[in-house]
Amino acid sequence: MLLTFSLFACQGIPENVTVVNGVDANQYLGTWYEIARLDHSFERGLEQVTANYSKNADGSTKVINRGFNAEKQAWSEAEGKVNSAIISLNG
Repeated sequence: MLLTFSLFACQGIPENVTVVNGVDANQYLGTWYEIARLDHSFERGLEQVTANYSKNADGSTKVINRGFNAEKQAWSEAEGKVNSAIISLNG
C-alpha cells in the first residue's frame, strides 16, 4: 500500500489523505509488490507491478517502478526520486 500512496505525492494530495511527517524511509527499502492500485498513467495497462526502493550515494531514496505490458509483451520501467513526505488514507 505504501507504494500506491507514496506515488500520490507526484500528483497532489487528494481530499481523503493526509501527509505524515517524520517517517523513517529506511524501513521501506526493498521491493514492494502491488496488491491494489489507484490509477496512474505510468501504470496503465501494466501487470505484475513492483516498486524497488534503494538509497542513492547522496543519501536520497531512489524508486524504480516496473510492470509488464501484456499487449506489447514487454517490461516497462520508470526511475524516480522519492518525495520526503509519505501520505496515508484517513480512517
